[in-house]
Amino acid sequence: MGAGDVDTSNPFHVDLVIPFDISLRGAERRDALYDTQGGYSRLIAALESVPGLRIAARPGRGGKDAEDLWVFVGASDAKVAELAETERVIDKAYGMIVPNRVGPVSPATRFRLLYDLLTAPGVQDGLGITPGEGEWSRVKSIMALHDEAADNKWVERWAVGGDWQIGLLRGLDEKDEDLLSRNQPPPVRLYFNYLTTYTMSLMPLCVISVGFWLFTPADSFPPLYAFALAIYSTVFIAAWRVREKKLAVRWGTRGCETRRVGRMRPQYVINQQIQTLDQPHHKADLVRDGKMVASIPVVISCGILLGIVLMCIFMLEAFISQLWHGPGKAIIGFVPMVLFSGVVPQVMAAFSQISAKLVHWEDHRTWTSATRSLTAKTFAMNAIVAYLGLYLSSYVYLPFGPYIMAHIQKLLFRYQGPADAQFAAAEKPGAIRAKVNSGRLRAQVFAYTVTNQVINTFLEIGLPFILRHVNDVRSGKAGVLDIFKGGKKENEKAADRGQDVEKRFLDKVEAELALPEYNIFVDYAEMVTQFGYVVIWSIVWPIAPLFALVNNYFELRSDALKISKHVRRPLGDRVETIGTWIDALSIIAWMGAWTSTTLIELFRPRRSLLGVRKTVANFLASHDVAPTFSQIVPTLIPVAFYALAASHGYFILRAVVNGVAERVFWRGSPEELAEEQARANMSKSGVEDVIDAHEDSQQKRNYTFPQEDAAFWDGGKVGVQEIVRVLKTE
Repeated sequence: MGAGDVDTSNPFHVDLVIPFDISLRGAERRDALYDTQGGYSRLIAALESVPGLRIAARPGRGGKDAEDLWVFVGASDAKVAELAETERVIDKAYGMIVPNRVGPVSPATRFRLLYDLLTAPGVQDGLGITPGEGEWSRVKSIMALHDEAADNKWVERWAVGGDWQIGLLRGLDEKDEDLLSRNQPPPVRLYFNYLTTYTMSLMPLCVISVGFWLFTPADSFPPLYAFALAIYSTVFIAAWRVREKKLAVRWGTRGCETRRVGRMRPQYVINQQIQTLDQPHHKADLVRDGKMVASIPVVISCGILLGIVLMCIFMLEAFISQLWHGPGKAIIGFVPMVLFSGVVPQVMAAFSQISAKLVHWEDHRTWTSATRSLTAKTFAMNAIVAYLGLYLSSYVYLPFGPYIMAHIQKLLFRYQGPADAQFAAAEKPGAIRAKVNSGRLRAQVFAYTVTNQVINTFLEIGLPFILRHVNDVRSGKAGVLDIFKGGKKENEKAADRGQDVEKRFLDKVEAELALPEYNIFVDYAEMVTQFGYVVIWSIVWPIAPLFALVNNYFELRSDALKISKHVRRPLGDRVETIGTWIDALSIIAWMGAWTSTTLIELFRPRRSLLGVRKTVANFLASHDVAPTFSQIVPTLIPVAFYALAASHGYFILRAVVNGVAERVFWRGSPEELAEEQARANMSKSGVEDVIDAHEDSQQKRNYTFPQEDAAFWDGGKVGVQEIVRVLKTE
């Protein structure tokens, strides 16, 4: 933190904390000594090579074989101002819009600039520190500390008796934007803008959906509502594309993800032997694109494997548990839940490791590009878990459930006891049809849109509070309610004055290092998955958007609470778009178009010549034996035709809506004019010349630090002593 920033929880103005692993971890003593001392010396030398930084080290509090050093990094305000000015010059030289900055650099920008300084490659004037990789394998992470006063202010404004209108009647106002821009990195700021925009977009859809829910029969699958969903999804996506473009212009991040401006991966710079930012990358781009194409079969294979696992669990839950009359019938109903909880997470974890290796193999230029590639691969698997069960219920269980059950019953016949087998064999086809739960699809949609989201909120917010309260009670610390108190009582303040300031600060560092790192993927995945439940499946249960709105209203506040209290302080690069997620939204909207159409064709009741209301699914399920291929084809051809027509209709609708949104909301807007002006002002004398001229014009700065905390900043000598001590005790 800068000297001008008041943060009583950070008395030594620490900007970044670097936990460094000094444990032997089962290695040979000589190798461990070389690796640890060499890595630590390399880290300290790199940090000391940057003027305007100061360093301190303290022993961590890990146990046996988990010894750490905590390396603290602080920067002078002059150094941060220099980094900010250099960034502005580079941005302007590359044609980016540079907003006017008034006052000192905000804490969020300060941490981002320093994080970039430490992790960017040398070609971008960084130190190239990559935690956990290569020569930096003993660097665990790079963390910024929470500003407790700012966090409490944010929580109080949004979550605890704050402004209830945010996310319901209005979006983020100037005060909210200022609060986010000062204390949160650009990805988090953009996420909350997306969340509020999406939540408010649900308001008109809720009015429509409640109307259909009240005035149309249950399970009627109204075509007009399906069309309203298609209109909503395309309009929302088009509107968000324009909005995120305008936000990028206002924030000065439009164009920040290019290879010259965005933070490059040090591994890419080494692999491609990059010497200058203007060096051609065409061959490397072609190789990377080829690798990304080659990774597609791997992703598809993993998706098929995951699908097979989920289908087996589905068959066990939907059919076998209903038909098994042998031993263990009382507990067989719990087996699918146990398998889903035990097997699926293991498959997902294995795929996450495979995805990370694929992304590393692809060798992306920037961290943003690598993150998006990983996001696309990971969310593809998440979508299979989220939606496959609903598709199996819609297109397998309900239309073909009776004869699948009959076939499975024959297979189970030989494994059941004589009495159970005789009982099962006596069941008539009509009795088997009666076991098919016609309300299964609606129950699943309810579970995904209501029950699961309540559970997720508890796991994100409630459970961490409970665990923290338990730990506080066991350690004798204050209870969880003290977290919400903006200040301390007088007797607590008096006690604090008698305590060691450094010890209390190190307690804070220990507590925050124990927190998990914030992963914005989880929050985006939750909202995008919910968008799929609304757009694809609310045709089954039209009131689903209302529950999504209620969930998002509280999600906006619970996410603020989670970021403030339950995870490490987020750090991130500048972003101009939500990236892969906008493509995921488009794919989901397309899926919603043809899925709703086919569900209408399959399940919408219609009158026959005899006046009986039946559905195509009822007709398929009415056979006592499995229908032949010639019987199925005439029935399913219209379903396939409607799906194809809906798919093409969606593409036409999307093109029209995108064109209208672009012309109405973007063309001629102040943001477009500002972008054109910035491009016109782009330096014609060459970017490198502009940057060199800026560096030459910089006078030698005087990097000053506050003197009241000078004793804390003793360099890296404490770390050397701690390494020697640990190695002697082994």
